Amino acid sequence: MKDMAEKIKALFLDSKFSVFGMARASLLEDEPSGYRPSDLLPGARTILCVGTPFPRGIFMSPGKEEQTYWRSAAVYYRHMDAILLQAAGMIEEDGEMAVPVYGCFPYHVQGWGDFRGYLSLVKAAVAAGIGSAGKNGLLFNSRYGSRLLLGGIVTTAPFMPASYPEKDDKGCPADCHVCRERCPVQAIDRAGRVDRVACLKHSMKSPIYSHLVRTVRPGFEDLEMINHVTGVDDHSWYTCIKCVSTCPY
Repeated sequence: MKDMAEKIKALFLDSKFSVFGMARASLLEDEPSGYRPSDLLPGARTILCVGTPFPRGIFMSPGKEEQTYWRSAAVYYRHMDAILLQAAGMIEEDGEMAVPVYGCFPYHVQGWGDFRGYLSLVKAAVAAGIGSAGKNGLLFNSRYGSRLLLGGIVTTAPFMPASYPEKDDKGCPADCHVCRERCPVQAIDRAGRVDRVACLKHSMKSPIYSHLVRTVRPGFEDLEMINHVTGVDDHSWYTCIKCVSTCPY
């Protein structure tokens, strides 16, 4: 497994993933039923998490940050998803099993405007030692703040826990509440809990999805399918990234 871990590390570095780590899957087995590593892959032993930062200049582009972020996210998601799939294939060539946890789609639709990923990538990143949970609900990394786009892998391979670069995480500053104060819909409370429904309804739009929902009024299973088909990548539009763009770190 050590040789395979080195090959995975080399792939991630070549792919410009600035941070990544590995942790025991058991650390996330107390998640709600349906959202644990073993629910994604029976026999899961390790979770891998990677992060790539958005250029800082995107968030400092007055009046254009949301449009530039939208396009950048679509490009980054496709790149990261492809590398995660490649890494999962490498692990399986070594005799184990692996499932990519993509950065955005697919996810479960739990209710109107309420979505939940198959596995919490923020919690996977914290377990893997590449950051801590920030007050805006995103991962806070000591070097990149909240600018990291995350992806992961769940695998039966017994990799040793590790993080790159080595962990040097002081966490989201205790006396900073800029993200909460600047949130247009007050979706963040002082304890760092985020109202997902309020956030998503304000920050993400999909014109095709909205048209079909108004026209068809589907059930939740159909809603999930329609959302995945009409909202993935360039088909969705971001209308708010204030919790990242106003973060002083």
